[in-house]
Amino acid sequence: MDIKTIRERVQNGDYLIRNHAVLHALEEGFAQQDMIDAVLNGQIIETYPNDKRVLVCGHTALDEYVKIYLHVVCEHADPVYIEFVTAYIPDESRWERPDFKRRKRRRR
Repeated sequence: MDIKTIRERVQNGDYLIRNHAVLHALEEGFAQQDMIDAVLNGQIIETYPNDKRVLVCGHTALDEYVKIYLHVVCEHADPVYIEFVTAYIPDESRWERPDFKRRKRRRR
């Protein structure tokens, strides 16, 4: 699944948001619209073909002063809907700054 198809489905309203994504949003202080914004302007940074999922990294504005990156795991197993499985603000200890698109290498 490519980002263009995901965006088209989201723009058409053909998406669902799972409880896990809602819980992360409540815990971390972002909203449904922030997930949508991140997917619409983001890019796929990881693919999980066995699960028919991708990880999208995009940005959103929480308010006029606070802009953040957001990761959204999108499932594309359904022929119509994209499902937002989970969404979270990437942890700086696990993701490379400034754009949070690459995982940090583990030190041995």
